[in-house]
Amino acid sequence: MKYLLSLGSNTGDTFENLKEAIRRLEEKSIFVEDCSSVYSSNPVDYLEQNDFLNISLIVETSCEPQQLLSELKTIEHEMGRVKTIEKGPRNIDLDIIFWEKGSFTSNDLTIPHKETENRLFVIFPTLEIIGSAGCFGEEKSRLDHILETEQDRFTGQKIEKLCPFKIEGEDYGWENR
Repeated sequence: MKYLLSLGSNTGDTFENLKEAIRRLEEKSIFVEDCSSVYSSNPVDYLEQNDFLNISLIVETSCEPQQLLSELKTIEHEMGRVKTIEKGPRNIDLDIIFWEKGSFTSNDLTIPHKETENRLFVIFPTLEIIGSAGCFGEEKSRLDHILETEQDRFTGQKIEKLCPFKIEGEDYGWENR
């Protein structure tokens, strides 16, 4: 099954944190099919913290949504994430944004992610790669429409595309861009 994930980090070696999260995903048979550029974004909601590095991934896995969430939370825990302030600083944040089968809801998981449409740090990296999955056309159209017609919802948010994201030995589709 294909999913679109959002990864973010704003403490420690943020770039290395993103690379380590991808290594751990692949160790758990959550395979990266495409990866966005690295983006820098200012914090949203809790502002007294460092800027974030963000990427989006298209992944393939046999995990059902709840199992994937469990794997993502395990990776966050193994990497030392400690939640001391809601929406506060974190060395790694892994979120499920979209699922190829559409929507899913449980007590601790909502797909599509409920904040996707309000976060430039999710929208920009997502739009960069979403077309390569071949299964998120409706979601892409919705995000394009929001960017074109609802700029007011992003007041105060800043985002900057920094560079391609590469891990030694992997190019995640960059040779075709």
